[in-house]
Amino acid sequence: MAQSVVYADLKFATGPPSTIPDEDDSPYENVQPGPVPAAPSPEHSPRRWCIPRGLLAASLILLLLLLVAIVALGTCYWQVTRSLWDASHDHAAEQSRLSQELSAREQSLEQTELELAWARAELQRAWHEGNISQLELEKLSAELGHVRGILGKTEKEMQEVQGKLNSSESTVSSLRACVNTECCPSGWVLYRSKCLFISVKKNNWKDSLYDCRDKLAQLLVE
Repeated sequence: MAQSVVYADLKFATGPPSTIPDEDDSPYENVQPGPVPAAPSPEHSPRRWCIPRGLLAASLILLLLLLVAIVALGTCYWQVTRSLWDASHDHAAEQSRLSQELSAREQSLEQTELELAWARAELQRAWHEGNISQLELEKLSAELGHVRGILGKTEKEMQEVQGKLNSSESTVSSLRACVNTECCPSGWVLYRSKCLFISVKKNNWKDSLYDCRDKLAQLLVE
């Protein structure tokens, strides 16, 4: 069975191997002495990989570029996240403001609707009262027209009565003058310088005409 071997501070020569071994360049520096292991079989011998320096430098540069890209992407992600958070915050603030404004407008609209309903009720009440007042006014106008008609008829009757009264006064005055002067026969009355006979009997026009002729008078025709 093979025993483990510990290697430390290995140094590999970069130049061509020297024919004279140097103690500083010895690959077995600081190696604890021990039993010599048995030679490993070809099947179980470890494989050693040789990596070129150019590939290692390219890998380091690629890793550095990848790190820079990751940092840049992280920065962009942070900026985008910050922008989204600010936009979300602004959107929430704007939505809150719009909600408050909408609530205020809804309250104002409700108040306006109440005022409109009250004004409509007042308008209907005023219109109803106006209709009643119009009906009363028409009724009063009709009554006033009726009263005016009665007043006009009364005035006309008063004028007729006044005319009859004036005629009666004139007749009475003539009768008084005729009585004082005895200008007309007995039973006759004086009226506008004429003697009139007022019959108490009711006769037709023909009999009255004959009666006036018998009295040597003329029938008075109005």
